Amino acid sequence: MKNPSRRFILSSALLVLALSGGGVLAHHGVTGQYDMSTPIVIGGMVTRTTFAPPHPIVTVRVEQTDIPPGNLDRPDEFRGEFVVRPEDIGQDREVELSPVRTFYDLADRVRVGDRVLIVALRNCLAPNQLRSSWIRLADGDVVSYVGGLHRRVDGCN
Repeated sequence: MKNPSRRFILSSALLVLALSGGGVLAHHGVTGQYDMSTPIVIGGMVTRTTFAPPHPIVTVRVEQTDIPPGNLDRPDEFRGEFVVRPEDIGQDREVELSPVRTFYDLADRVRVGDRVLIVALRNCLAPNQLRSSWIRLADGDVVSYVGGLHRRVDGCN
């Protein structure tokens, strides 16, 4: 390739592709490390929802102060004791729902003002976002997904 302008265009295109691809992977948590040893219970009122790319996000004002009765367990996803973090109570917490194909269908079923229960895992890597593949909707239905691309770890180092 002797044409310098063509080489510049190709190099620029490859650089843009490489940079944007890395951001997508990091954003979707594929490179994250989600702590299975401390599943976090987020229960309360939905204050905001976003069902738009790149993934659904539900914001919940945390009101739940204890572990609710019932079966929350998923041994493939949650390994430790369920916790309600004191620092979450009274706060709005954003939770990313994953995977997209399972949770986009909830756009008509999760609304501001609904009371939901979410079990989330915290990313050990900054910015330590919360990700969930388990939600109990206001009508009592549980939507849960087994699997995913995220890396699970037993405790953050």
